[in-house]
Amino acid sequence: MKRFIEFFIKNAVFTHTLFIIVIISAVIAYKNVAKELFPPATLDKILIQGAYPGASPDTLDKMAVTQIEDDLKSYQEVSSIESVIRNGSFTVTVNLKPNANKLELLSEFKTITSNLKKDLPSDMSEPTVTIAKKAFPLMFISVASDVLNKDQLLNHADEIKKILSQIKDLTQIDIRGDSDKNIYFELNNKKIEALGINKSQLINVLSQVSTIFPVGKIEGNKHYFISMYSKDVDDFKNMIIQVGNVKIRLKDIAEIKKEYATPTQIGKYNGIPNITIDVRKGETGDAIAISKKIRNILKEYHQKHPEITFGISTDTSKWVRNRFNTVVSNIIFGLILVFFIMWLFLNWRISLVVTLGIPTSFAIAMIALDYYNFSLNLLSMLGALIALGMIVDEAIVVGENIYRHMEMGKSKTQAAIDGTVEVFWPVVAAAMTTILAFVPMLLIKGEIGVFIKILPVMITILILSSLFEAFVFLPLHSKEILKVEHSRKDIFWEKFSNFYKKLLMLFFRFRYLALLFFLVIVPLLIALGMKHSKFQLFPDFDASQIYVNGKFESNYTITQTAEAIKKIEKDLKKYLGKDVEGFTTVVGMQMNNKGEANVGENYFHIFVDLHDKKPTDFYNKFIAPIFQPIKVEHQSRTHTAQQLAQNFKKDFSHIKIPGMVELNVIVPQAGVVKSDIVISIGGKSQEEIIKAIKELEAKMKTIKGVFNIYDDAELGADELKLRINPYGQKLGFTQAGLFNELRGFFAEAEYDKTFDKDGIVKIILKDKNKDSFEELKTFRVNIPNTNQYIELDKICDFVITKAFKKIHKYDGIAAKTVYATLNKKIITTADFYEKVNPLIEKFKKEGLTILIGGAAKTSKAFVKDLKEAMIVAVLMIFLILVLMFNSAVLPFIIISVIPLSFLGVIAGNMIMDMNMTMLGMIGIVGLAGVVVNDGIVMVDFIKRAKNMDELFEFASHRLRPVLLTSITTFFGLLTLMFFPSGQSAILQPLAIALGFGLAWGTVLNLFYLPIFYYILRRKQLHA
Repeated sequence: MKRFIEFFIKNAVFTHTLFIIVIISAVIAYKNVAKELFPPATLDKILIQGAYPGASPDTLDKMAVTQIEDDLKSYQEVSSIESVIRNGSFTVTVNLKPNANKLELLSEFKTITSNLKKDLPSDMSEPTVTIAKKAFPLMFISVASDVLNKDQLLNHADEIKKILSQIKDLTQIDIRGDSDKNIYFELNNKKIEALGINKSQLINVLSQVSTIFPVGKIEGNKHYFISMYSKDVDDFKNMIIQVGNVKIRLKDIAEIKKEYATPTQIGKYNGIPNITIDVRKGETGDAIAISKKIRNILKEYHQKHPEITFGISTDTSKWVRNRFNTVVSNIIFGLILVFFIMWLFLNWRISLVVTLGIPTSFAIAMIALDYYNFSLNLLSMLGALIALGMIVDEAIVVGENIYRHMEMGKSKTQAAIDGTVEVFWPVVAAAMTTILAFVPMLLIKGEIGVFIKILPVMITILILSSLFEAFVFLPLHSKEILKVEHSRKDIFWEKFSNFYKKLLMLFFRFRYLALLFFLVIVPLLIALGMKHSKFQLFPDFDASQIYVNGKFESNYTITQTAEAIKKIEKDLKKYLGKDVEGFTTVVGMQMNNKGEANVGENYFHIFVDLHDKKPTDFYNKFIAPIFQPIKVEHQSRTHTAQQLAQNFKKDFSHIKIPGMVELNVIVPQAGVVKSDIVISIGGKSQEEIIKAIKELEAKMKTIKGVFNIYDDAELGADELKLRINPYGQKLGFTQAGLFNELRGFFAEAEYDKTFDKDGIVKIILKDKNKDSFEELKTFRVNIPNTNQYIELDKICDFVITKAFKKIHKYDGIAAKTVYATLNKKIITTADFYEKVNPLIEKFKKEGLTILIGGAAKTSKAFVKDLKEAMIVAVLMIFLILVLMFNSAVLPFIIISVIPLSFLGVIAGNMIMDMNMTMLGMIGIVGLAGVVVNDGIVMVDFIKRAKNMDELFEFASHRLRPVLLTSITTFFGLLTLMFFPSGQSAILQPLAIALGFGLAWGTVLNLFYLPIFYYILRRKQLHA
């Protein structure tokens, strides 16, 4: 190892050249690395999706979903199955166990759906099977005009889509508010009957009026491709068809027209109807740069077409920009703080050498990110911020030790070599213990594991980068920059070291009393603190969006819903200005508290985009803007998202809209869990389920701090089942024959296709009066094997059933779900379930199935995984220490500091008025690696002592590096602990756990550790 270090010190030109290459490579890597909101993640899920228009949820369940679920249950790799069945479509989400072979299972699940095809209707497509993957929404573009019609707007939207498609990093561009233009044959039932036309034969003929398939080709002297001529509306009107012995022009029995299908969604921007373009990016690409490019494209397009106005909403690049600004400004400010702390305690030369190591470490890490195809996102950047104080530790220990050897009178080259070699293994061990504390977090399973995976990876990359810098570049920089300079600081450290020695002697005088305090009183305080600590999965923070959503009675059409919410949009318009940037309305969809989209004509969802919040604290107001690489404008908002949400609720409470059954105002929070409370109830009958849900919701309304209570137990449209009666059976009617005849008139289904200038056009058949119940009852069907008709209600019984609009199944159990949001300052998830558990137990005794989801389910799984990660971390750290010290006693002494340091975490949460959170607990695991670093440095020196006096002397030699590493780490986390802004508040609990835990851990390492070491090794020391 000595030769390795000598090589880089003595070959200065090579080392400097390597340093320059690293910096240049880092700049190139930075340009290549994708910048996005969250890291890309392939989830351990496979989706099976199918559709059959007109089918009820109950029919689809029996026809396809139950069979798929039964087949899936035989796979050991399947963890759980969740199915959502709506009118006309279904999605089965297969949750896989960790490390399952997704590609192999994908192939096998496709075989399941392929085998199912024989039991499905012939005109139903085979269900699709795909691996679930996190999407990367970039922005919504609203295209509106006061003078253009829908056709013209759609043409412009198509043109913009084509232009945007040329941006290589965009993977998905969808036009919302668009709908297909179809040719409709509206059949006149009375005319058909008057002409004595057989309706089954008519439907068969109409399904063959056009074809889009090529006929063939001629390859003679001249080549010809043969196809059928495409027909338009006039061609169909004048077409002569023959049904049995009857020849007739099509226009005589049907009204033929070309028009848009009813849209599944209607979009608005600031209350004005528009066409919305949903833009999504791939795993690569800079969200900030792409957003800027798109804005420039739209600006140029508007100049050419001033009648078109654009609005941009849900621009996630703004969130990326804000996080990037936060991290970069904090890192630069942290660098300055570290430099001044080092300068304050040592001298400017050591400060420069150590501080220079931080950007170098980041440069090496940037190259690694690019090489391994990681992105710069919220978690990776905040992971860098967390690691800021840690990566300087190696540089401090090495740099301070080289300086100490220079003070001993050695030459600069020799001091650089000896000082580095002397602390090589302790520094490597310290770095490895920190890495091993964070790496076991990769054991955390599920979506949370996917969500936080980049955090330990980023910290590991940075610590390894700092280790490389400390042994390759820092010794040479120390040799060239450091110079022994005696100053008042040396006198200060001498006096402070003597003070520490005297204080340590005082502790040793009462060592058993001190040990009693550390090993009995401190654990008791920790236990007491943990007992009174409240837990929430993620901390609350100021968001940049507010959701306003709801639903109307199930019989509302999409047009009626769009018209009815105008009162809500009118109220929102008055907030446009300093607080609200704009709002996008999507009619026909509602995001529920699980992050899923409920689809239906009676739903609506309004995304309210907020301006950036005006900074209020000194740091974010005056200091951070100086170091932000991207200047931010329009920081005009003076209210938090939570305050605005309360204002919205007050305004909406005065609005009375007929038919509205639900109106929610939600401040979305980060993380994989979108809802605090998710309780699913399953039972034998829907009456039982509805009764239990009403009872549960009534109880929840009495609990303070619980709001946004709603459920998905919405009854859908009545299902009308036709049952052929005995008379109909005698006449020879069968279900299949009746189905074929009625479907052409009432399904509004596709029966054929043709072409127009834009592509394929569907031909849709329907009865002119299909939406009339009386029309169905008196609809005359052909009696089999005759030319006679008979009314439908004479051969069929009409059985009307009421069913849920959506069926949600968990591992095959159908259940309805109640959602709610909690005010964490008033009540936590654990407190909530303590209050409702008696009612839940009552439901279970009544035979109902209760499934707990949301934060409670995720927390339970997370805590279990984290305990395993903690055990693995401590064991791995212990193993490294045993290897380093060749002893089991010394590692035990160092490891004993870990649980005692938890008191600092509890105290930090109390001081900062924070609940314990998921990331706070991750911080505790990380603390295990950070807090032992100083212990390694301390024990590595005091183990050389032969008596108590030498122990005091060696301990005082380590005072300066121990204090400096702790203080720099604490100050590196300072801004995140005390001045978090926006989504960076997610990691505040982690920073508090590390910062305050390390502060108390430093006290333990300086006093408890020498005392405990002495008591366990006193026989050797007296020898």
